[in-house]
Amino acid sequence: MISRIPDALRLLFLIGLTTAFASAQTATVRSLRDTGPSAQRINFVILGDGFTAAQENSFFTAAENAVTTLLTDEAFAPFADLINATAIFTASAEAGTTIPAENLAPDTYFRSTFSEGEFSRLVYIDDPTGRARVNDLLFTHTPDYDHVVMLVNTPRYGGGGGFPLCVTLHESTAGVLLHESGHSFAGLADEYVDEEIADDYPPNEYPNSTAENTRERLPWRRFVSDTTPVPTTESFSTDISIIGAFEGSYYRSTGYYRPVFASKMRDHTQPWGAVNLRAFANAVHQLDLNQAELPPFVANLSVPDNYTPGSPLVLSATAQGVGPFTYQWTKDNRFIIGQTDAALNLGNGSPSTYGTYTLEITNAAGTTRSRTVIVDASGARIEEQDTSGVGRLTNLSVRTLAGPASSPLTLGFTIDQGSAGATKELLVRAVGPGLAIFEVANYLGDPQLSIGALGSSDPRVRNDNWGGDAALSDAFTRVGAFPLDDPDSGDAAVLLSALQRPHTAQVTSTLEGISGITLVEVYDTEDQASPRLVNLSARAAIDPINPILVAGFVYAGDAPKRFLIRAIGPGLATYHVPDLLEDPQLVVRSLTTGQIVAANDNWAGSDELAAAFAAVGAFPLTDPDSTDAALIIELESGPYTATVSPTAFGFGTVLVEVYELP
Repeated sequence: MISRIPDALRLLFLIGLTTAFASAQTATVRSLRDTGPSAQRINFVILGDGFTAAQENSFFTAAENAVTTLLTDEAFAPFADLINATAIFTASAEAGTTIPAENLAPDTYFRSTFSEGEFSRLVYIDDPTGRARVNDLLFTHTPDYDHVVMLVNTPRYGGGGGFPLCVTLHESTAGVLLHESGHSFAGLADEYVDEEIADDYPPNEYPNSTAENTRERLPWRRFVSDTTPVPTTESFSTDISIIGAFEGSYYRSTGYYRPVFASKMRDHTQPWGAVNLRAFANAVHQLDLNQAELPPFVANLSVPDNYTPGSPLVLSATAQGVGPFTYQWTKDNRFIIGQTDAALNLGNGSPSTYGTYTLEITNAAGTTRSRTVIVDASGARIEEQDTSGVGRLTNLSVRTLAGPASSPLTLGFTIDQGSAGATKELLVRAVGPGLAIFEVANYLGDPQLSIGALGSSDPRVRNDNWGGDAALSDAFTRVGAFPLDDPDSGDAAVLLSALQRPHTAQVTSTLEGISGITLVEVYDTEDQASPRLVNLSARAAIDPINPILVAGFVYAGDAPKRFLIRAIGPGLATYHVPDLLEDPQLVVRSLTTGQIVAANDNWAGSDELAAAFAAVGAFPLTDPDSTDAALIIELESGPYTATVSPTAFGFGTVLVEVYELP
C-alpha cells in the first residue's frame, strides 16, 4: 500500500511518537464514508479538540456535518465517489480551547489555541505534545490520510490552514472550513489584504496569487479574455466571473494580484472561481490515486453530422486510460470558464459561438488535447491535422516460414489519419529466392502474395512473380529496399494505392505441401504523414525450425513517439486460432544501438495497457492473467526489431503487433 504522508511530517513522526505513546488514550474510530480501498481514495480524517467524554456524540455530529460540507461543495463534489471519510474521537479533560485574549486555557488533548490578540481568528496546534498526538493518531489509524480537519470545540469565530486544518464550531464553520481547505488541500493563498501580517509571509507564488502583472506571465493567463485589461481595475468587479489580475492579494495591498475580484479565498461567502477550482483538481491529480503512467487517450471526439448554424450543437469526447480524469474545454486556446465536463453544449450555434474548440483531459500523468473542432458559418467539423514533421511508421518486415494455403504467413497493416478519400502508396514484397544472396537456406522458392481489405475473402491485389517490372525496381530504390537482381526470380512484389482501412497481406507457396523461409515487407513509398501507416502486425508459427519470430519496423520522425507493441498467444483463442504459443515473451531492440530498449513477459491486466488497446482499436485481452505480452514505449527515430520467443519450451502460433499511440 502506498502511503501519501507528506514528507515534511515524516520527521515529526520520528520526533514525536515517544511522547505521544506515553500519553495516548483510547480513541473511538468511526467510518463516515467508505468508497473503496484507502490507497486508491482521497482520505478525509476528522479529529476534534476540546470535546469531553460526555460530548462524544456532539463531536461525531459535527464531524458528519463537516464531511457533508466538503462533499457537497463544488471543489470536492466532482470527486465524491473517490472520497473516504473517517472520524476519530479522543476525549479532552476539559471543553473548549486556549484563547489568550480571554485568559482561557482549558486542558485539551491536542492543545489547540488561538493566536495572541483581542480580535484573533487564527486557530492552530503548535504545542509539540499536541502535534505528536495528532501524528500518532493518524499513523495508528489512518496512515493514508490526505486531508485532516481538526474541529475545535468553541463557538468563537476562527480557523487556520496547514496541518492539521483547524476550524471552530462558529455559525460560519462551513465557509471557514472550505476556505481553510483551499490552503491545506489545494495549496491556495489568501487573497485578502492584511498589511499587519504581510511581513510574516515571504514573497512566493501560488496558483491564485502572483507578483506577475503582465498578461503573458500570469499563471492563469489561459482564463483571461483578450478584452480584459491586465492589471484589471475594480470597474470589472461587478461581474465575478471575469478573470483578470486584480491588485491586492497575499496580505499585500500592492504588488500581488488575484484572478477574480472576490473568491472564497478572499471572502468565504463567495464562490471559488475557475482558477481555484482548477487548483483543487490539480491537487487530486498530484495524489496519483491509481499510479497512472501515461496521460489519457482522447477518444470518440464527436461533432454532429450535417450540423447547420442555428441548430443545437453539442461537442463531446471520452477519456480512456487511468483516472480520475478532469476536463477543460477551450475556445481559441482560452479556457472556457465552467466548461469542465466531457461534453460542451453550445446551444443553438450563432456567430458568438464561432471559433476553434478543443478538449483537454488530465490525469495524474499529464494532459492530452483533442483534435480541433472548427465552428463557423459553414458548420462544424474536425480540423484536418497539419502533418508536416509528424513521425510515421515507414516499414514492417517479417522473416519466417511461409507454407501452403493451409498455413499462410499473414501480415496486417492499417492506413489512417488522412482526409476523406485520401490513399497511401505502399510497396509490399514477399521475397524468397532473393534471400539467396544473404546465404539463407531453405528459402521459399516461389512465394505468392495476396492483399485485400481485412475481413474480405476476395484479394484486391495478387502477385506471383514480380517479373523485373521497372516501376517496382524504381520503388525498391526509393524506399531503400535491397534490389532483386534477377527479374525472373519467383519473388513477389506489388505497388498499391491503399485506402484508409485495415488490410491483410498473405504469403503462401505456389507448390502444395512446400514451405520455406520468406521475407515479407511493407514500405511507405511517400514522404508524407497524412495518411500514414498506424498499425503493423504479423502472425506466424514458432516451431523447431523457427524458434523465434522477429518483426522489424522503422519509425521516421523529428520527435519521439509512443508505440504499443504486443505479442499475443493465448489471446488468439477467442478467434479460434489453433496451436497457440502458450507464453510469448516480447523484446524490443534498437538496431541503431544494438541495445534492448524494452521487454515484457506477461501483461498482467494493466489498466494502462487496456486503455491503450482501446485507444488504438486493438482487440481486448479479456483475461488479466493471460500470458500474452504487451508494452508501451516511446521511441526515437530509427529501425527496431520486436522479437517474440517462448519463455519456456513450447511452440505455436503468435501475433506480433506495433501500433502508433495517439
